[in-house]
Order: sequence, then C-alpha cells, then structure tokens
Amino acid sequence: MWSLKYKEQRNILSNGGNHLYTHEQIRDMIYSYHWRKNILIDEGYIQDSNGTAQYGIDAAMPKPQGKTTDKVQAIATRNYVLSRIHDEHIAVVSFIDKYEHNINNDMNLNILYLFKKGKKPKDVREIMNIGRTNLDSRINEIVNVYVKQQDKHNQQLQQLQQDKQHQH
Repeated sequence: MWSLKYKEQRNILSNGGNHLYTHEQIRDMIYSYHWRKNILIDEGYIQDSNGTAQYGIDAAMPKPQGKTTDKVQAIATRNYVLSRIHDEHIAVVSFIDKYEHNINNDMNLNILYLFKKGKKPKDVREIMNIGRTNLDSRINEIVNVYVKQQDKHNQQLQQLQQDKQHQH
C-alpha cells in the first residue's frame, strides 16, 4: 500500500501538485500528520517559501571528490531514497496545513488539532466528550472541507491554464 501511495505522491510532486486526493487518502493524511511532522523536525527540515527543504541530512552528507566510488554511490542512493520519503512527508504536512483555515466548525477544528498533536481517536473522543459515531461524522466533515478546497484549487489551476492557452 505504501508503494501505491508513494507512486501517487510522486505524481503529485511531478505535476506541480495538480493531483486530487481521495477521501481515504485525506483521512490517512490527517492520521499520519503528527509522525510525519516529527520526522521532518527530527531531520532538521525547514521549509522556505516554496516548500523545499533548506537543511537536513542532504546538507550534512559528504560531497563526492573525483571519481565515483561504491561508498559515494551508496550515499547518493540513500540520500535519494530519503529525499523521496521526506518529499512525501512535506507534501502531506503542507496539504493539511494549507486548508485547515477553511474548517469553520470550532469543534471540528479542535478535533483536527488533536489529531495533528498525535492523539488517537479514543483520546479525541474522551477529550471532546463525543462517541465514535459522532467523531466519525466529524472526521468526514473535515475531510469534505479538504476535498472541496482541493477541487476549488484544481479548478482555479485549470482555468489559469486555459487562460494561458487562449493568450497564445
């Protein structure tokens, strides 16, 4: 399943973020937000204005001198794999952060923040004093906000592309 998610994530990164996530993917992104952000923080990744890592393991790795050796090749391969994984973490965290301000229900927003802090569904239900069905319903409402916002964003991108084509 991870390789499928990874393939989809690579498509997102390669086409400028013009990919639409499914309800289930967005739900998974909410649940995985906390550990993904922790990994990025642990690795020292800091995002600049366009969301690319400025610091981290890549900056600390030795640069090859002269001919490529097996050791340098192994380091380069490892850096490439780590970079792909970190790109996925950055995309997930950025997506969740990008649209959270569109959640206009205070209880739903607090539920999202609890998940972002790493709380489990059972803990969220206890803190918010709600049952499983109520929490599931609220998570669906949160996911629907994200789906609606990404659809809106995608329509705007398509309109811009059409406008550019008509200008030429």
